[in-house]
Amino acid sequence: MAKKRKLKKKAKTLLGILAAVVLALCVFAGWKIYQSSVRRAEIQQIYDSLALAADEAELRVDCGSAFDIENAVQYTDGTLSAEGTVDTNTIGTYPIVLKLSKETSFGETVTREFPVNVEVIDNTVPEITLNQDVMEVRLGTEDADLDSNIVLVTDGKDGDLARSDTEAPGSYCITTDADYSSAGEYTVTVTALDLDGHRTEKDFRLVVNAADETTNPYRIRINRELNTVTVYALDKDGTYSVPLKAMVCSTGGATPVGVFYTFNRGEWRALFGGVYGQYVTDIVGDILFHSVPYYSMNKGDLEYLEYNKLGTKASMGCIRLCVADALWIFQNCPIGTEVEIYDDPSNPGPLGKPEPIYIDPESEIRGWDPTDPSPENPWNN
Repeated sequence: MAKKRKLKKKAKTLLGILAAVVLALCVFAGWKIYQSSVRRAEIQQIYDSLALAADEAELRVDCGSAFDIENAVQYTDGTLSAEGTVDTNTIGTYPIVLKLSKETSFGETVTREFPVNVEVIDNTVPEITLNQDVMEVRLGTEDADLDSNIVLVTDGKDGDLARSDTEAPGSYCITTDADYSSAGEYTVTVTALDLDGHRTEKDFRLVVNAADETTNPYRIRINRELNTVTVYALDKDGTYSVPLKAMVCSTGGATPVGVFYTFNRGEWRALFGGVYGQYVTDIVGDILFHSVPYYSMNKGDLEYLEYNKLGTKASMGCIRLCVADALWIFQNCPIGTEVEIYDDPSNPGPLGKPEPIYIDPESEIRGWDPTDPSPENPWNN
């Protein structure tokens, strides 16, 4: 009997333990369910809070320009990332997936995706850069070199545009109503058309000058062999026999011999080799009077090593001068001035050959022509 009571007591104890275990398991399961519910609620709350607004205007990008997707969107929370690439050099539509991410208190990452399209468009027009707004030519000129007044025609997407005789995509052309047999002012129009049909026009004035050699105050003679320039003035009989001014210059292998008449000029001109000349006067074809070249259209950016070659053959064919001498011709010798280029190895000219100025390559102001009258010229201070 006692043994039976012991077995009943033991069974009750086991049932109590089992009930406690079951209760503990139920509590743990309930806690896990609660935690999962809280976790899901937090994830949903964070997901709903991740908001992003895209600026449609910023998602339209000009071809060839810089683009940063972060500049096109606004958001208040989360970490932004993007999947996909945009080639801003190629017109088209590029799908991008924007992602905002944020961590929960449980260490999980919640991510919300926002698909957008970035459109690369060609919204730019070609740019036309001229040497000057007014070009002068001599009366009777057979065919003025209008191209000499064009520095650059370029497009942001297509690059530099080619010269064409007619208006065509990817090129530019020149038209004018000029009559070179009649003195007066005419209009020259440069028309550029990129490959996407964007069009630009720019005009400049063409002055056909009636001046001839009998009304010009000076005649210029260039000794190609000894690299000197002599300017002659009129005497009382109306002939150019009075030596007025001598200049040292640099000629080149393509400098022609003969008699020519100036037909154009400009304060700056793009030269062969990606350099620039100041105070340019056209003599014949591509042969010009101009300063020693500059690396850019900046008076302080002189090719000083080339400057130290004045007095020797150093150009491709143009007549290089110091700035003061190029400026003198630019200001004092009208369009139509006679220029004679000749060879004389024994006599530089009636006024001799001036001594060129030397620029010390170590000088801090070597980028300036010492003769430039500009008030900014450090040589003048």
